[in-house]
Amino acid sequence: MVDREAFDRRLRLLDRRIALLREIAAAGHERFGSDPHLQAEAERHLQIAIQAAIDAGHQLLAEEFSEAPETYRQVFELLGRRGVIDAALAARLALAAGLRNVLVHAYLEVDPELIWASFDRLDDLVELARRPSDRLDRGGTDP
Repeated sequence: MVDREAFDRRLRLLDRRIALLREIAAAGHERFGSDPHLQAEAERHLQIAIQAAIDAGHQLLAEEFSEAPETYRQVFELLGRRGVIDAALAARLALAAGLRNVLVHAYLEVDPELIWASFDRLDDLVELARRPSDRLDRGGTDP
């Protein structure tokens, strides 16, 4: 049984960070490209949003399916295999897990354009939050 309170807390964090990222994107590409503070803010919000998505997926896999992914990428791959999310979304989110690793470990190599491009994929994180939540609302039944 999934601890719904903990799961929803992760989703609320994800929602807040996505809203903040959308505000940054609304400032426009030119401002983003010329403002290192805005870039750093976006990097941190994106890192936390992706981590919240990973953590929610990991929790769902552990508590509903007794699965223990070995990598962050595998969290999304297993969610896809289990039918919680579709395969195309799982593949895109696996790339997001890679971006999270770049933000955390290869921060010297982060290109602001990579962050800007990620704004076009925020809906993938929204979809990830929606699908498992809908599933839990139905009592864990398959879609």
